[in-house]
This record gives sequence, structure tokens and C-alpha cells, in this order.
Amino acid sequence: MTMPLDRWRERSRPLLSVVVPVFNGEAFLDECLASARKQDYRRVEIVVIDDGSTDGSLAIAQRHAKADARVTVLSQANAGVGEARRAAVAVATGEFLTFLDADDWLTRGGLRAAMDALEETGSDVAVMPYQRQEGTAIRPPAAWIRSLHARPARHTTLAERPDVLVNAVACAKIFRRTFWDATQLSFPTVLLAGDQIVTATAYRDADGIDISGVMGYTWRRQESSISQGQVTAEAVHARQDAIDAVLDVLAPLPDVRAERALQYLRYNIPNSVLKLERADDAYLDALVDRVPRIVEAAPADRYAREVPAQYRVLYALFANGDREAIWRYVRAEGMQSEMHPSGVEPAGLTSYLPGWQSDPVPPEAYVLTAEQTAAKVQVRGSHADGADLVLDVAAWFPNVDPVDPVIEVKTDGDVADVEHAGEPAVFRSRMGSERVYPGSGWAVTLRGAARRAPRTITVTLQDGPLEGTATAKVPG
Repeated sequence: MTMPLDRWRERSRPLLSVVVPVFNGEAFLDECLASARKQDYRRVEIVVIDDGSTDGSLAIAQRHAKADARVTVLSQANAGVGEARRAAVAVATGEFLTFLDADDWLTRGGLRAAMDALEETGSDVAVMPYQRQEGTAIRPPAAWIRSLHARPARHTTLAERPDVLVNAVACAKIFRRTFWDATQLSFPTVLLAGDQIVTATAYRDADGIDISGVMGYTWRRQESSISQGQVTAEAVHARQDAIDAVLDVLAPLPDVRAERALQYLRYNIPNSVLKLERADDAYLDALVDRVPRIVEAAPADRYAREVPAQYRVLYALFANGDREAIWRYVRAEGMQSEMHPSGVEPAGLTSYLPGWQSDPVPPEAYVLTAEQTAAKVQVRGSHADGADLVLDVAAWFPNVDPVDPVIEVKTDGDVADVEHAGEPAVFRSRMGSERVYPGSGWAVTLRGAARRAPRTITVTLQDGPLEGTATAKVPG
């Protein structure tokens, strides 16, 4: 029997080892392994290591091994995910390595796209975008992950693309095995936030990094996850230990190190400080002890321009160490700048956050960043009016009360009539409070577009000195 041509070609491609550690993961392991077996890239070996599970995980893995010769199952006494990954890597035989957690799953074409690039470029590492799953809903990745992968690159370097550091998890990567061994990459036994030490080292030392634009990985959000949901002082210190270690790894590249500190302050540390809303004094003490050092490592000019005002104020309070002032700030929803008025001050457009003019925080810390006041547009609904299409549009500048807003709407050539009408935009805080943006509702009539609705509209909003443009999808 003649082998199909595409399968014959696959036989000559490099073997990719997919390492899957599992501990009591029976709820999702079947879906996880099925996704690895159904990859468009067929030349894989799947190394499953059971880390002393007491549920049915081992039996599920063995069932997949019986059905597919590419699956190998190992078993060990419980030693933690870091040790499990190391043990599986030791027996993996592929020319490339990737890691898959037992509660996650791989998209069908992501590995193939990354492997295609690696074979062409000879790079040591490929980085894939990942998405999140919450319940049955698939959520897009965080804005900084989207921004990174919106600019794919081949055989780049960390110095050229320091933004690659935001994709810090061990999964959604492919490593060339000779590079992995030569660099002596290895996961720590205690893994909370430890992935990023491995990835930072790999990025620093790689002879070429490929940044893929093809979604490769789905990360399931679970409150019990080792990397998610822990509100303890120990968790803060573990994460900060990892941050300190990463900044040490990057010490030979001072500009990259400063960039990484800024990334932490913009994207990662806010996740920890938001937990103050349900934390205790020990948790706060840990933040007060550790965060100011990261602020010192960031470039001061970009810190002022890019870190949102509500966090700059909180980080200044951490540096002052006044616990009572910090708790007042948290309880007054200080970490949600949209719940507070704003105005023009000598330092700039200022958010009057809790403690303004009373706490020992410089006025510059309260100045909103350009990103915090960038125009936002939503098309909340649509309906036909004869041959016309009427859109219910909200357009506003976040953190700024409207004064005399006007908008201009553009589509693919449609004539747009704009009328100030409809409900205003409303921001709702995590505590249930609301901020209403008066005058932000608009009725936009697209002449003759009832049967050919555009997919998007582009809105230019102007209100006094503020002007911005944003695009919004038109619901079908």
C-alpha cells in the first residue's frame, strides 16, 4: 500500500516531544491528550508523567498510550510539577521540546506553524500566543500578549524584541533540544512563578527567537492552579523571588532588564495588588517590602508615562510604608481610577484618587497616562429603519467627564448621520459602584446600509482638547 504523500513528508520532519506532567488531573487529562494527538504536526512523541496521582489520571494516560504508540507514560511518587517535568525531559527523545499542562489543551495548528518557522530559521526558541478558557468560554489573551504576537518575527533576539518577555509561561513555547541541554535549562522544584526564570534565560541565550502569530495553546483558568488565585504573603514572596531572579538573569542586558521591570509594574504586579481587596495585613506587608525595589529598577521617564496613575499612587504609598493610608486607598476603590473625578492640574490631566492633596504622594503620580484616556467606542446594538441601518453607539474618553463631545463616523463609504441620543456609557466597579459618562450615547444612521451592514465603524471623538479615534465591531 502506498503511503499518502503528506504522511511520507511528515516522516522526515523533526520529532517534537510534548511533555505532560499530571497530578490528580482526571477532569481534563483526556481532552488535553486528545489535543496533543490530533495535532496537524504529526511527528510528536507525547511523554506523560503521572506525579503520584490518587485519582484516575494514570489510567486515562495509559488508555491513550494503548491507542497511540506516540504516547509514553511514566509514573513517580509525588514530587511536584518541576521535578515531574525534569524527569520527563530526561527520557524525551525529540529534537524539540514543548510543555503542556494536564488541564490545558493545544490548538490544532499552532505547533505546526511554529515548527515550520523553526525548521526554516534555525532558531532555538519559538513563542506562540495563548488564550484563556474560563468554564466553557474561550477568552482572548491579555492585551500585552495580543500586542506581542500582532508583530510576528523570525530569528529575532531579546535585545531587538524585549516585549517577548511578557510571554513568560513555560508552555506555548518550543525549545530546540540541543539548546535546552547546552544552556542547562531546568525547572525549579518549587514552581510558583518559576517558569519565567526558565523562559527569561532561554530568551537571553537563544540564537534566534521566532515569535508566532498563530494561536497555539489554551490555558484553563482554575482558582486552584499553582499560578493563579493565591492570596497569601508566601505567594507574594514567591512571585517576587522569581521577579528578582529574572532581573538578575537580565543583568547583562541593562536596557532589557529595565524594560522587564516596567512590564512587571504594568502587567503583573497589578494582579497582586488587586488582591488587596480580599487580603490581610501579612499580604500587604509583603507587597510593601518587595514592590518598591521593582519601581527602582524601572526607567523613571517611561514609568511615569506608561504605568497607570492608580498603581503609581499605590506604589508610592508602598514606598512610604503607611499601612493605614494604603488600606484607606484600597477600601475607597483607589485601584479603579474610573470611579474618581479628574481635572487639569499643573502636572497634567489628574485623577483625584483617594488621598489626593492629603497623602504624601507627589502630584505627578496622579496624572493619567495617555492610554488611560484613549477614546473608547462600542456599538451596543443595531436595527433596520427601512433601507437604513441605525446603530446604538457609545463613545467616551475613560476617566474624563464629557463636556461637549462630538463624533465623526466613517465606514466603507456609507453616509453616516449622527444624533446625540441613547443611553450613556456606564463603568461598574468590582464593588458595584457606577460611573456614568453623560452625553456619551449616539444614534448613528447609515444611509442605505440595512442589507449590507459594515463589519466595523471608525469613530473620531473630540471633546475640548481631547481627540481620539477608535474602531468598533458592528454586531451581526
